[in-house]
Amino acid sequence: MKKPAQPRYRIKLRWFRPLFWPPLIPIVFLIWLFNKISPVPLKIYLMRVDRIGHLAENTEQVCCKIDLGLIERQFRIYVYRDIPCNMVLFGMWDRVLHVNQFFLLIYDICKKFGGLGILSNEMQDPGRNEYNIVEKCKQHIAFTDDEVDEAKRQCSTLGYDGKNQHVCVLGRDNAYLLLHNKHEDNSHYEYRNVDINTYIPALEHLVARHTVFRMGSIAKDRIRISHPRIIDYPFSGKRSELLDVYLPATCRFFITCGTGLDSIASMCFRVPTLYVNFIPVDLLVNWGSSNITIFKHYWSTQEKRFLTLSEILDSGVGASYDAHRLKEVGVEIVDNSPEEILDAVREMEARLDGAWEETPEDTQLQRAFWEIFTRRHPNREYVARIGAAFLRGNPNWTR
Repeated sequence: MKKPAQPRYRIKLRWFRPLFWPPLIPIVFLIWLFNKISPVPLKIYLMRVDRIGHLAENTEQVCCKIDLGLIERQFRIYVYRDIPCNMVLFGMWDRVLHVNQFFLLIYDICKKFGGLGILSNEMQDPGRNEYNIVEKCKQHIAFTDDEVDEAKRQCSTLGYDGKNQHVCVLGRDNAYLLLHNKHEDNSHYEYRNVDINTYIPALEHLVARHTVFRMGSIAKDRIRISHPRIIDYPFSGKRSELLDVYLPATCRFFITCGTGLDSIASMCFRVPTLYVNFIPVDLLVNWGSSNITIFKHYWSTQEKRFLTLSEILDSGVGASYDAHRLKEVGVEIVDNSPEEILDAVREMEARLDGAWEETPEDTQLQRAFWEIFTRRHPNREYVARIGAAFLRGNPNWTR
């Protein structure tokens, strides 16, 4: 069987092992021995730096776990195996974590021997923030004054003077993975993609008060609308790694379908986040008291109707990350309509303005939705909200 190709961003070590293994194996043995006798062991944490969402979310969650005492006392050293996808964000983490690439060589040796109790995989899979730990902790990273000044200068070249607040909008397509993950088949993710032009009514509403940045390092389609306060950032020719971080970190709120870059806003900088076209349902955002979510719809091709929330969860399709599997079981995914997206944006604005009026019907529908989830996942902490108009217009989501 042919060995899978290594991604192009992987730091190559294999050809140098004959040079560094012999002198470092005794050091590995001493670390192993130290961990056997010390009440505070030394652990090497491998950072996830290949995608910006993981660099933001995984690292922030681990820092919060440490703050809350959910990870035991340790001497921690951080290393990375891939070329960082964003050097600005990585540099911000490097300012607060003990990153030492010498220990990547130690990591490489330990990995070949099963970890030896020295390696930690916590940053590879820290969990899903099911217990709202991020909101319980202080923010860990921040911009320097020089970074802020430079970001503002770059914003001015995009035509944004900062006098009004800005909103970031991120719509997922396959352009990034086709470039970044050529070594993998990513077709099973296609059901998570969206048409950014279905967001146009919401964008037209937002520009009355905000400048809107359509985010992304690259994108498949341009926005089919021209307005001085709508900046199609991926096509601007002025994208930078600094603005990739600064714009989400400083926006009034972030609109996303739940992919990568939004973690800078929602996790690292605690920015209120609106999730539209969110899927899969089982991974819904239950954390963040300022967050709102509306979902893509699950259509049964056999019964010619939308599945209820209970059916989605009980059948297992709500946890599926495989578009091919959904088709096999007779489920089609239907995106949110432009009207659903606009309604959710209006609700987010009203809540942030302090002008939202909750009706008894809204309260009842929220309770009905979360009760279905709580019965299946009783240990999660539920503080986020589902879009009010979305629940009113789609009764299948509360059954």
